[in-house]
Amino acid sequence: MEHWELEARECIRDLVARYTHLGDGGRVEELAELFEPDGVLEPTGQPPMVGRPAIAGFLGGLAEGHVAVPGITYVRHHVANLCIDVDPPDLVTGQACWASGKAYWLVVNNAGLWRWGRYRDRYHRSADGRWRFAHRTVRRDPPVAEDGAGAGARAGAD
Repeated sequence: MEHWELEARECIRDLVARYTHLGDGGRVEELAELFEPDGVLEPTGQPPMVGRPAIAGFLGGLAEGHVAVPGITYVRHHVANLCIDVDPPDLVTGQACWASGKAYWLVVNNAGLWRWGRYRDRYHRSADGRWRFAHRTVRRDPPVAEDGAGAGARAGAD
């Protein structure tokens, strides 16, 4: 693996980690800055949010919803098994500009495990040299039924 790819991967790992920490802290305006100006956040079952103001508005509503639940005092997102594929560098600049990623996520709060699912991402290295989300798809997996089977679970589903 070459240095440019290692650098891109580490920057993208930091981007993904900042997303979770900023979200847990309710800092949605800063979180929205992690997206390209025309970036897309696409949660399953919802219309895509396009652009930073729309993303911040949607996430702000989620953050307010978390603290409105009686007895819930904190939320923590965890991301695991992050796989990153960096596209070859641009021939003109010699810089990697695009990458894709996928990961599992889960959310816990002081009541326990709350939600989980998968991220599918497209990342872009902006003109200022920072990696940002170009497109993030958030799939929430179904809850576990009392018999231990996922409600509508599909083996091997993405």
